[in-house]
Amino acid sequence: MARLLTIPQPHDTPLSPAQRKFNQLQKQIEATRQQLDAWQAALPAFAQAYASQVQPLRSQARELRRELAERLDGWLAEKGWSAGERAVMQDIVCNLAREALDDPELPPDQRTHWRALHDRHAEQDLASAEAQRLELLRRMVEQQFGLDLGDEHFENEDAFRQHVQAKLREQAEQAEQDEPVKPAPKRKPTAAQQRRQAEREAVAAQAQQGLREVFRKLASALHPDRASDAEDATRRTALMQRVNAAYAKEDLLALLGLQLEIEQIDADHLKRASEAQIRHFNAVLQEQLDELRAELQVQARRFCAEFELQPDRAPDPKHLRLHLTEARNAWQRELFDVERDLQALVARDSTKRWVKRLKAAARMG
Repeated sequence: MARLLTIPQPHDTPLSPAQRKFNQLQKQIEATRQQLDAWQAALPAFAQAYASQVQPLRSQARELRRELAERLDGWLAEKGWSAGERAVMQDIVCNLAREALDDPELPPDQRTHWRALHDRHAEQDLASAEAQRLELLRRMVEQQFGLDLGDEHFENEDAFRQHVQAKLREQAEQAEQDEPVKPAPKRKPTAAQQRRQAEREAVAAQAQQGLREVFRKLASALHPDRASDAEDATRRTALMQRVNAAYAKEDLLALLGLQLEIEQIDADHLKRASEAQIRHFNAVLQEQLDELRAELQVQARRFCAEFELQPDRAPDPKHLRLHLTEARNAWQRELFDVERDLQALVARDSTKRWVKRLKAAARMG
């Protein structure tokens, strides 16, 4: 919609609560849509900047962390370490090996090496730990769903999950064949619950009625039989396609905008609308606003997950450069820390001091 279709403020009387809410909802919807548009406009530039400024630092830091694990593995091959020192170094090696294995960019031909490096220093090898975890999951699923999963071996959790889903489908199909599902007896709602449910259903029905009324008026006005010539028929067809698309999405603002575009309504028309009609419109607009806000939250979460960000505040598409700077600074600090650690592991004495600092830091929490 080119502009907000707000109800004008009369000179003699104030707007009603429903009219004020109508105007407010439109402004909120417009602001939320602008934020979604801002995300779409800002993301390509951010992704490009992240790839050139942050990704190289991230890759370099992870490579150095793997080098750190290799260097610790080399020291652990030597004798003379105390049990405490050896435990600290082995724990770090195992964590770094798991980090390498969790990295989707790790070349496949290196996975065997990192699994072996982990298992060399872990109390329990990865295969045994995975088998133990899958066995625990098996018992939980069998107990919770009453399934018999047998003694089948699963290579990983994805294979196990697929097997469980297949068994659950079989169980449901068998139950339907054996006996029709009987609905559980429902507790009779209280009078207050019945009243609230009736009010919710009435509001929903009225909202849909208001939406249908606008759609019918547009459909009637744009009917091809009303066309004056071929050019007008083409224009009506294009407008009707927009009407159908807006109605399918239950986009009341788009429908009202089309009414404004074909001069079916104006602001004064809305001012003369009944309170009941405005309330119907408000119910539809509130649903639109809720859906747009949910979409905005999903976009923000997807952004943080894709770029491995954990911001202290909700990301703002208009200020993504701040998050880029924070990510770049974080990986630069990580690079500095890993390079310092690698320098400490050059000699045995400095390695001992490094391990001692880690043990002291762990005791301090």
